[in-house]
Amino acid sequence: MEADRRLLREARERLDGWTYTARDRAYRELFAGDDAAVTAEERQLLDEVDAELAGDGDDGLWGTDEYAVVMGHPKNHPISVVCTRHPEIPSSWSRGGESLTEPEREQFNDLLWDYCERVRRYVQDEVDEFVGVAGVPEE
Repeated sequence: MEADRRLLREARERLDGWTYTARDRAYRELFAGDDAAVTAEERQLLDEVDAELAGDGDDGLWGTDEYAVVMGHPKNHPISVVCTRHPEIPSSWSRGGESLTEPEREQFNDLLWDYCERVRRYVQDEVDEFVGVAGVPEE
């Protein structure tokens, strides 16, 4: 048990660095480059939404996702990564009197959810590698 707690504590200490790297990778895959899931105009719109939400005292979109490492299933992932907070465009958001349609908002929110899940998977890969190197006592 002490070894499990030590491993979990060490993984938590590394979580911020893993998350930073994973966010960068997921952002590049979904929002940048030739194969992006959004157009340049849509990405600009997301940046505008982020700026306006942050300007209104909310958290915005980028960097507001949060992750945690918890004890997982010993055989699959002894330490598991969970996303504890996903960014979301609220239904009340509008830009200068022009709101997103509900299908547009849902599409962007689905993409933001996918982004967070990619980040979670990439961090999980790092945790799994860390656990393999650090070792987990067999039960």
